[in-house]
Amino acid sequence: MSDYVPLARKFRPRNFDEVIGQETVSKTLKNALKAGKIYPAYLFTGPRGVGKTTTARILAKSLNCAKGLSPEPCLECDSCLEIARSNSLDVLEMDAASNTGVDNVREAIIETLSLVPHRDRYKIFIIDEAHMLSSAAFNALLKTLEEPPPRVVFILATTESSKIPPTIVSRCQRFRFRPLSNEILAQHLASIAQQEKIEVDSQALFLLAQASEGAARDAISLLDQCRSSSHDPLTETSVRNLLGFSPKETIESFAESLIDRNKENLGKLLVKAEEEGLDPAQIVKDIRSFFHEIYRSFYSPISLKGAAENLKKKTSLEALTFILKRLNAIIQDLRLSDSPFLNLELGLFGTLEAASDLPSWVKRLEALEARLSAGKIPQNSSPVVAESAAESDALDDFEPAEPSELSDETDSKETSPAVHSDMWTQFLKSFESEKPALAAALSKAELSQDSPQRWRLIFAQSFDASQAKKNLAFIQEALSKLAKTLIALEITEKAPARSLSAPNPAEESFNKARQILGGRIVKK
Repeated sequence: MSDYVPLARKFRPRNFDEVIGQETVSKTLKNALKAGKIYPAYLFTGPRGVGKTTTARILAKSLNCAKGLSPEPCLECDSCLEIARSNSLDVLEMDAASNTGVDNVREAIIETLSLVPHRDRYKIFIIDEAHMLSSAAFNALLKTLEEPPPRVVFILATTESSKIPPTIVSRCQRFRFRPLSNEILAQHLASIAQQEKIEVDSQALFLLAQASEGAARDAISLLDQCRSSSHDPLTETSVRNLLGFSPKETIESFAESLIDRNKENLGKLLVKAEEEGLDPAQIVKDIRSFFHEIYRSFYSPISLKGAAENLKKKTSLEALTFILKRLNAIIQDLRLSDSPFLNLELGLFGTLEAASDLPSWVKRLEALEARLSAGKIPQNSSPVVAESAAESDALDDFEPAEPSELSDETDSKETSPAVHSDMWTQFLKSFESEKPALAAALSKAELSQDSPQRWRLIFAQSFDASQAKKNLAFIQEALSKLAKTLIALEITEKAPARSLSAPNPAEESFNKARQILGGRIVKK
C-alpha cells in the first residue's frame, strides 16, 4: 500500500490564516468566534475547490478545540485531529449528493439531534453539496433550523445557491466564497513548488492557475499531475503537452485567422488540429482565453505582448465582443454534439461569415445618426429611404475591395453600363455558393438605375428586402466592381405609403439598429 499523500490533501489549510483568497470570510468568522457569537446555521456558497468544506472543518475545530472556543485551534488535541481525519463522533459530514432523500436526513440528522455531544462542546453537521437534497429532505430539515437544539451547529456548503430554498437560506448566516485570481493561485503554487522542490517556471505556474478556473484544489492537483508525469523542469510547453492544452502557436494562428477572415489558413489549422488529436472544446476555450485578454486590455491596464499586441491593432472592441459571443455559443453546441470537429468547423467558419458585416453596420449607423442629428431626413420618409440617404452621405468613405477597377471620377456624367439580365445573372452566381440565402432573396428583386451612380433594388416582400438591407455594404461593393464605377444602392419595397401621423420611421430604424448592436452607437 502506498503512503503517498496527494498535494491537495497535504497542503489543505488547517486554520483560517492558511485559507487563501477568502480573507473576508475568514475575518468575519474569527471575529464571531472571539466574541462568542455562534450562529446555529451557516451557508457557504461558491464555485468548487475554493475552500468551502475546508473552512467548515476549520470552523468545527475552532468550536470544539480542547483549549476552548478560539479562532486559532491548537491542531493537536484529539478533537482537532479527528476532525482533520473526518472521524469525529461529534462532527458529522454528510454528502448530500449521495444522501438526497428525506429518510437519509431523518436517519443521519433528525434522530441524532436529541443526543448530547459525545465529548466535545458542539454537535456539528456539515452538509456538502446541500443543493442536492430533495424538497422533502429540505422540508424535514426546515423545522430543525427554525428551532435548533442547544449546542447544535449546521454548516451547509453548496456550489449552486440558487437551488437552496429561500426558507432555508433565510435561517442561515450566508458566506460567499469567490473564485481565486490567477495571480493568487500562481503565487500559492510557487510556494508549494518551493517546499516540494519542484522545478517549474512562472509561465507554467500561471498556465496551471488559468486551467484551474479559480479553484485552488484543482490547481494543486494539476501541479501534482505534472510532477508525476515528468522528472524534467516544468515549462509552459511541457505543461501544455502533459495536460492536453492546445499549443500556444496554434491558438495564436487561429486567432489571427479569425481577425483576418482568412478562410484558407483557418481550414489548414482545423485539419492539422484534427490530425494531432486536439480536443475541440479545449481549442475553443483556449482561443476564447486569448481573445478575452485582448478584450480586457481595451478597458483595463493590461500589458499585451507578441501576437496579442499585434492583433489588438487590427481589431475593435465591437468585433471582439461578437467573436467572444460566438465562441461561447460554439462551446455550448459542443457539449451536446456527437461530431465535435464538425461543430468546431461550422462554428469558426460561421464566425468569419457573420463578423464581416459588423464594420459596415457600424459605419452605416454612424452616418444615419449624423443625418438624424442634422435634421436632413424628412419626418415622413420610410426607413429604407432614410437608410439610403445616410448611405449616400457615407459614399466618400466607401472603399471597394479593388479600387483600381473603379472609376476615379465618382461624379462623372458618363453613362455606366446598362443593367441587363446577363449582368444580373452573373452577379448572383458570383456569391451563390457562399451566400445562398442572400442570392435567393436577390433573385426576386428588380434592379433599375436612377442615374449612372444611383441604383435601386425593388422587392415585393419585406422579408427579402430585410435580407438585402443586412448585406447592403456587400451588395453595393460587388455591384460597383461589376459595373466598374462607384454606385450608391437604394433598397425599396412595393408597400403602401406610411401615414403622416405615424412616428418618425427614420428614428425608429436607427433605434432598432442601435439595439441590435448593443447600444454601441449613441445618438448625440
